[in-house]
Amino acid sequence: MKTKLYTSWITILLYVMVFIPSLSASSKTTSTAWPFTLNCPANVYVSCTDELWNLSMYGNATYTYGYYTYSAGSPTVSYHLNSCNAGYITRTWMVEDYNWQWHTCTQTIYVSAGGAGGPQIDWPQDIELEGCNPNTNPNNLPAPYNYPTWSANECSMLGKSYSDMTFTVNNQCKKIMRTWKVLDWCNYTPSNGYGIYTKVQIIYIINNTPPEITCPAEITVNSFNCKNANLVVNPLTLSPAICGGEYEVFNNSPYSNSKGNNISGTYPIGTTKVIYTVKYACGKTKTCAINVVVLNASKPTPYCLGKIITALMPLDTNNDGVVDNGMVQLWAKDLNKGSVSSCGNNPLKFSFSKDVTETSKTFTCDHIGKNMVQMWVTDSKGAQNYCIVEVTIQNNGANIPDCHPKPVAPVDPVYSQKGNVLSLTDTPVKGAEITIKQKNPSVIYHITYDTTEILQLDSFINLSGYKLYRYITVKKITEHKDSTVAVYSRSIKTDSLGKYLVDSIMHHNKAMVVSGKYNDDARRFIDNKDVELLTKFLLGEVTFTSYHQYLASDINEDNKINVDDQNLLMAFVTGQTTTLPGDHQWYLLDKKAVYTKPEDVFKTPLPLTVTLDSIKITNTAVDFIAIKKGNISIDAGSLQQSVVESRAMITESENVVKAYPNPFTDQLTFNIRSEFNHTGLLQIFNSNGTELIAQKYDLNKGLNEINVTQLNDIQGLIIYRWTLGEKQYSGTLSCIR
Repeated sequence: MKTKLYTSWITILLYVMVFIPSLSASSKTTSTAWPFTLNCPANVYVSCTDELWNLSMYGNATYTYGYYTYSAGSPTVSYHLNSCNAGYITRTWMVEDYNWQWHTCTQTIYVSAGGAGGPQIDWPQDIELEGCNPNTNPNNLPAPYNYPTWSANECSMLGKSYSDMTFTVNNQCKKIMRTWKVLDWCNYTPSNGYGIYTKVQIIYIINNTPPEITCPAEITVNSFNCKNANLVVNPLTLSPAICGGEYEVFNNSPYSNSKGNNISGTYPIGTTKVIYTVKYACGKTKTCAINVVVLNASKPTPYCLGKIITALMPLDTNNDGVVDNGMVQLWAKDLNKGSVSSCGNNPLKFSFSKDVTETSKTFTCDHIGKNMVQMWVTDSKGAQNYCIVEVTIQNNGANIPDCHPKPVAPVDPVYSQKGNVLSLTDTPVKGAEITIKQKNPSVIYHITYDTTEILQLDSFINLSGYKLYRYITVKKITEHKDSTVAVYSRSIKTDSLGKYLVDSIMHHNKAMVVSGKYNDDARRFIDNKDVELLTKFLLGEVTFTSYHQYLASDINEDNKINVDDQNLLMAFVTGQTTTLPGDHQWYLLDKKAVYTKPEDVFKTPLPLTVTLDSIKITNTAVDFIAIKKGNISIDAGSLQQSVVESRAMITESENVVKAYPNPFTDQLTFNIRSEFNHTGLLQIFNSNGTELIAQKYDLNKGLNEINVTQLNDIQGLIIYRWTLGEKQYSGTLSCIR
């Protein structure tokens, strides 16, 4: 069995060694008759969104040999893609045929960056920000107002940027146009801008704080020309806006001279409603309304008899046959002497009061003597005016018993203003000039008419039908209107009691300003005591507690008290100058003026005038207080001694220390009365407080005479101070060289 198997393997081996080589040779010989073809898949075009990780789906290479086709195996793949996954991919196959020749083919897969549509972008929404300068950086804005967001395929590579254009409407309203751009770098085409997406976001910056507007509910003005009146008012002023700048203000008045913040103009008689409109924020408005009321103040002009004298008729009131009273009746129209209505509002009515039915008045024994009556004139429009008639009632032929004039208490004249001018010590100031003056000037219109006759060509058709011409006389009336500006003003001087009375004031329904002025001998009331007091104030030794003293100490009127004032006052007291500088010798101030602190008198304008809205029948007195510049020591009770540092209080007493001469030149002598033997200290200061001399002297009990001669460098005002034990004594002296 083993022998048979062995023989079989030998047989097979010999067959292989002999048959196979011959077969191989036969094959090579016959291969030239069978073609060999390498078949490559076609090139393809895909998108970056397509499948790029399994390329076999785009085909594989094969080769054909004879009648059979075989797989070419795995290719060599090369990727040529950019950051957007766009470009191309090559797949290369290499196959060796049976003649030991290599065959190569390559498939190119072209990958485009264009995905399915563009990115889906959510752009920032418009936003309104409040304030003056809010932070508009996108980092400080909440979503969805800050940045654009998007969703895109893997083929996209997106980036964002923005630019701002700011448009300022006003300080309260700004508009930012923020242009956002999103660039798809993978799809960007520079030639046509494809791949750039743009959107404009609007950012409103608005200050919505409304302005504070205050308007009077009504403005009343009088018309004196029977038609209209000129209204002059101050412009509507508003506080500056929170964000700076001014508000835009308009008015809708058809009669204003301008349509801005001033409604001044010429308004007709009647009521005109005017509305101010203030713009703020972005187009918002706030309004306030004013009624401009023009009253027809063209009152009738009354002309009446100045005086009339009449006698009582006897009456027997108890029918006992004896005259016991008397009576006379007067009619208001009988007192008229040509009253007229300037506006032609006739007919006129006459009465003894505003009541037009009081047309007559009865006088009896109670009216014996002079009686002041009013004759009122009322026109057809209800405008009224009056004049005063002095009616004297006499008891003549009637011989009425016990019918005599009665004493009448003095009264202030109608429409008058009174007051007093007193000094700080309540001393009357005689001869002060008080002026009452109309605050705003009055405009008076004068209207005249000229009548002229001219010849005018006229035509008419006669009965025969012919047109004829003729000249006719025509009257032409021309109106001329002139206006004058007048300011009512009256002045009067105070009497020996410091009183004044301005009576029978015209234009009593107008605002009036009361002021005063006064001058006298320049040196009256001013002496060395005032210089000394001012010096002590500057050295801090005394304190002024009254604003009067602050005002009197400001010699040069610069609203400060310093050495300049001291030098000026010293030069005036010593005779180096004859007048004090500035505009005032005396200040006449409203007595009602009050200051929280006396030095506040320098912080506001002086109350040199008092304004009255109108002159009433009975007015409160307007009093002035008179302060003379330089007269600082007039009210010593208003001064307070103050402690200076830790020194004892400084006092003066001529019984202890006397100095002479004053003024001095080269030598100064002190007489000092000492209660015991001790050493005294003399100090001399200049007006600035600089110490010039400090010298000790031995003093004996009793009277001591000290001569000081080291005075070569001293001039002007000086202050001396003696320290005697625990007490100090000071004074002021003048050195003349």
